Amino acid sequence: MGTPGGQQHVGRRQVLRLATGAAGGCVLGASACDVIGGTAEKAKPPARTPLWTFPLLDEDGGVKGINDAVTVHHDGVLYVRSKKDGLYAIDAATGRERWRAPLAGAQPGAPAVTSRAVFVATDGGAVHALRTTDGAQIWRQLPGGRLREPSAGNLWAGGSVVMVSFQPFTYDEDRNPPPIVLYALDMENGNLLWQTEASVLEVRDGLAYVNPPDASLTALDPRTGAVRWSAPPEKPGGRCTLDASAAGLLFGRNGNVGIGSKLVAYDPRTGDVRWTAPAAHASVPVAHGDAVYVSAPGRRRGDEQQLQAFDAASGRRRWTAPAFATTLNESPFIAADGEGAYLCWNEDVSFDDDRTRLRAHAADTGRQRWRGERWESSYGADAAPGNLLFISYLRDWYCHDAGTGEALWRVGVGEGTAGLPPIVADGLLYFVNEAGVHAVRP
Repeated sequence: MGTPGGQQHVGRRQVLRLATGAAGGCVLGASACDVIGGTAEKAKPPARTPLWTFPLLDEDGGVKGINDAVTVHHDGVLYVRSKKDGLYAIDAATGRERWRAPLAGAQPGAPAVTSRAVFVATDGGAVHALRTTDGAQIWRQLPGGRLREPSAGNLWAGGSVVMVSFQPFTYDEDRNPPPIVLYALDMENGNLLWQTEASVLEVRDGLAYVNPPDASLTALDPRTGAVRWSAPPEKPGGRCTLDASAAGLLFGRNGNVGIGSKLVAYDPRTGDVRWTAPAAHASVPVAHGDAVYVSAPGRRRGDEQQLQAFDAASGRRRWTAPAFATTLNESPFIAADGEGAYLCWNEDVSFDDDRTRLRAHAADTGRQRWRGERWESSYGADAAPGNLLFISYLRDWYCHDAGTGEALWRVGVGEGTAGLPPIVADGLLYFVNEAGVHAVRP
């Protein structure tokens, strides 16, 4: 499911080397990208010049943004975190700074935004409510102040409640590490409504979905903290996740690497399980339209994982296709649109070399539409309107034609490394990393 900013958060790992094309393809040199069913392309497509760039660099040219921090777009404004300067509000159309709130020790969790206020966490377990118009402080509370060096997750705002989980610092030798604590605050004044040991996963449709210490998927009333329903892990050591929604259902994984896992479809009102299917726990399910996609382990040890396409409502499996990975501790990134599903797989070929392998499959049949490879690390993939596919490589964001696989253009990262795939809003694309924000027209 998305983060508060609307993006799927993906970790830093994934990409490539070169192989021989199949029938209808071509064999290219190591500096090129092989596209089956398409045409050979140069090592790098042309660079797209941003409409504007908002740098996050200090006086010495060092980056001061927060690596992998989620930027939130709301009502024509981008809210961007900084290590030193707190929170920036940037006009999404022009790139001009509207205001800056100098909050020391800004945490990497995504802020939550309403029409009136933006809520952000800082060091020491503090939560701030700032006016969206000028950044002036409405209130400040310290719900996690008694925790040991707490770090914050994403903040969520729903109804009249703001929710955030703080994780205390843990030493390697801690046999019983302190639990993550979830705090629910009144949106008007920041007063504590209730707290419990849990990490908040999502707030939507009048419910807060959390992971308590028992690793279940539990739905709470945001105002009172009362449990509406709870789905426990099936096996000891397992964990329930919440990853996607489609056809009026919620989708998550139940299990863990090494003990097996399932894709589970839940009724969001009751927690009843509608259907399940095998899944690799490292594979994050992705839903689009009436379909949900996830990788499953191969039949035998060492076999490739299999990308599976399911009818979201019924659980009927529509097709399967090979999914690169041969172990259970990692899986390719999955992206999807109305035309198909896309795999992005990062391989450690040698100590010095990584390669990214891409493959596209038709949504209705699973037929391979194209495939590609590039000798570079990648961090994530996402599909966007206009038949576009974005890949986050080490030093560039690439825009591919989702129908052919051709790399159309790229955006260089400048300092630092590429961040998550772009935010799509108001007809523009926003590329964000720790060095700044770049706005690009599709």
